[in-house]
Amino acid sequence: MIDRDLKDLIDQSLNETIGEDDLRALEQHLFEDPVSRLYYLKSTNLHASLRRRFFVKQNPGNILSCTNHFFTTRRVLLAVAASLVLFFGMLSLWIPSPSVGEVAQVVGAYRDNGVAYEIGEAVEPGSISISRGLLRLDLSNGARITLEGPAELEVFNESRVVLHRGLVTATIPESAVGFVVDTMTAHVVDLGTSFGVSVGEDGQTEVCVFDGEVEVTASQEGEGNLLPHLVREGEAIRTRIDSSVIDSVSYETSQFENAWPVNYGVLQTTGSMRFVSPGPNFHPGNYEDNEHIVVFPERRNILAKESVRVDMIDPGEYAKSHYREKPSLSTGKALTSYLLQLDAYPEGKNPNRRRSVRGQITFANPIVGVITEGRLLKDSEVVFGIPSVDYQTARTIEPRPEGDRRPGFDSLILTADRHSLILELRENPGHLDQVRVLVEAD
Repeated sequence: MIDRDLKDLIDQSLNETIGEDDLRALEQHLFEDPVSRLYYLKSTNLHASLRRRFFVKQNPGNILSCTNHFFTTRRVLLAVAASLVLFFGMLSLWIPSPSVGEVAQVVGAYRDNGVAYEIGEAVEPGSISISRGLLRLDLSNGARITLEGPAELEVFNESRVVLHRGLVTATIPESAVGFVVDTMTAHVVDLGTSFGVSVGEDGQTEVCVFDGEVEVTASQEGEGNLLPHLVREGEAIRTRIDSSVIDSVSYETSQFENAWPVNYGVLQTTGSMRFVSPGPNFHPGNYEDNEHIVVFPERRNILAKESVRVDMIDPGEYAKSHYREKPSLSTGKALTSYLLQLDAYPEGKNPNRRRSVRGQITFANPIVGVITEGRLLKDSEVVFGIPSVDYQTARTIEPRPEGDRRPGFDSLILTADRHSLILELRENPGHLDQVRVLVEAD
């Protein structure tokens, strides 16, 4: 989006009313910003066309004179435009475009021309369009954004993007506080948080804050300098193209449920799995669900100072073992933790019937440990979980004993590539199954 001050400078330049200081400022801006250069070139062409039409209508008896004047003006404008294109084109050969990040994850993401994105591609200032799929960009300042197609995103630098359509979710560390997402109707400034932004075909923008705070300013075309609106964790707002009013709306994260997990390193869930975004009173014990194994992001990039005892580290199906036989993870490796949970509750005509839920979850990085017995879950919460949370019931899943053919047992399988867990959990209302998954950090 081109701001109003720049438009004014370009208009003054084309109308030959610009001062020396403003002219130098315009030249500097055109030198630094390729989007502004393109807008300037379009403006010069439009300006020349309008002048031609104006002079012909005002001087029908002196068409030749006016036509000569037009061609003189047009030659000057086109010469300036051509010179700029040539200059900046040659400059681009001498100075390579600086990379501001890289493509970190790709989940079926394709460009509009059908070419797939690939992990490791450099992210440079400019437009990124995807027809479908999910694309995670890790920027050089630590910001992590995931774009869900169909969508179009303009990257200005590592601290600012413009979302023209589609949706993004962003996870912003302390090193990138102040990160900006602009849309046609909103200016969103991060204050250290995780949030989602969506832009509809009609330009309507919705902002949903999962964690922390953002400032949102309505930014209609041609308007600005409106007071910012503080949006906190668990809140959501909406802006529209025909209004400068920022409307509060109900906090609803469902539209971001595909993109948000990729921000956190989850590539895919299948079956009855549901990824729950952080929000107000974030506490796994507050989420009851009879239909899904719920996935909670816990802690990222944690370096354990002591060895951590887990239930399994090798691919295969989980089986119970004695505490002294449990393997331990060595220290010195950064890990990210997730909590998977089935917390059933009484419901319907048969409120106490046993629930059975199946699902699979795939992570971008390898799984290094799985914890599922109550004692180990409690011990590991000091490092990886929420230590202040108090659960009122046992949390151990019950795998099938060796040789037992009775139905009704839980099942947990770590796949051979150590990137996926396949689960089938069975639980009575009022009881709780939990699995903590430790994954290599980025």
